[in-house]
Amino acid sequence: MPPAAMDLEPIYCAEQISVPPDLADILKAYTKEVVRRQPEDMLEFSAIYFANLANVSGPAEDTVPPSVSQLKAVFAAVKGQTEMAAEEFVGVCVGAGVSQATIEQTFRLGEFAGDTVNPKEPLVLLLTMTDASFLGIVTSLFEVFGEEDTLSGAEFLGLFKYLTAKDTSVRAESVAALEAELDALAGKKLGFHEVNDLAAFHEIVDAGM
Repeated sequence: MPPAAMDLEPIYCAEQISVPPDLADILKAYTKEVVRRQPEDMLEFSAIYFANLANVSGPAEDTVPPSVSQLKAVFAAVKGQTEMAAEEFVGVCVGAGVSQATIEQTFRLGEFAGDTVNPKEPLVLLLTMTDASFLGIVTSLFEVFGEEDTLSGAEFLGLFKYLTAKDTSVRAESVAALEAELDALAGKKLGFHEVNDLAAFHEIVDAGM
């Protein structure tokens, strides 16, 4: 359906103005994100923000956040696969108890439009629904993808890049600094507390606060 043409009729009095009831809440949330993230390119940030908002604004009654235990079960079933049929991945998720509507919302948000998918990518996006805090989500990365809640630096960095790919507050320079600190710990298994002690990680967290 083509977009509706803009109404360019002049407004001469207050009676001509009809304000949608949810406009104030939408603009308030948008303004808070702008103030919090301080984007360098306002137009690009705004386009991404409202596109993502539209993607996740489907019927809420069928979109139930998955549990960490469900996502652990999904990862156990797909572990070792770097590519699989998207339909097969959806089947694994549904079999673990994740709702179909939730998976569909995740695919829209992640823009997974092909026939195949790296299962870790939608799993990380599903994980963002399990906790309201960024630190809580990062903690769950270790619980879902780790062995005894630990990951190698390279494994964590790959997952972290998936997690922050659409976050405009995370600068490439900050991720590069985190990668350098993780490289210095090569060969070691890391838990959340070790990562939380890294200066570059704290820089990224503070930038998003």
